Amino acid sequence: MLILASGSPRRAKLMKDAGLDFIVEPSYLDEYADEKLKPNELVTELAKMKAIHVAAKYPNDIVIGADTIVVYEDHVLGKPKDEEDAYRMLKLLSNDRHVVYTAVALVRGEKIKTFVSESEVWMKNLSDLEINNYIKTGEPMDKAGAYAIQGDGGSLVDHYKGDFFTIVGLPLKDLLEQLKGF
Repeated sequence: MLILASGSPRRAKLMKDAGLDFIVEPSYLDEYADEKLKPNELVTELAKMKAIHVAAKYPNDIVIGADTIVVYEDHVLGKPKDEEDAYRMLKLLSNDRHVVYTAVALVRGEKIKTFVSESEVWMKNLSDLEINNYIKTGEPMDKAGAYAIQGDGGSLVDHYKGDFFTIVGLPLKDLLEQLKGF
């Protein structure tokens, strides 16, 4: 059985759309990792922590943990604390490029496999009105970097390079490939 160690409805939808049979068991773990780590190491550590935490309850199943971060000029942008924080993040990202990292950890018993996918995103030049109208939708509040490319936030994006699903929060192609060998 596959266990998704995430409460993210986006990740669950992606896995369901891919035809995977799984159950959802969020980790509810306080996400803390050493901020001095490189972005790919940080996001991997967070994904691994989630998967290991849930795997303790499901030692014979494959547990999938994932984490996504947005990095702008070496600063990690997590989920905004409030609307003011969402505004700050979107203003930073406006008219510039940032990188989205999504790490996935597969855990079964003592076996652990991790991988990271990376995509670049260029945002449009956003006016204060556009940012505030987007924040009013409520969509940015539980998203790394304060936007959802698959939702209304897609209208803020000029273009991207890499895997769309990495930006959404689960690199499906890579996940399906890794599951075959796991």
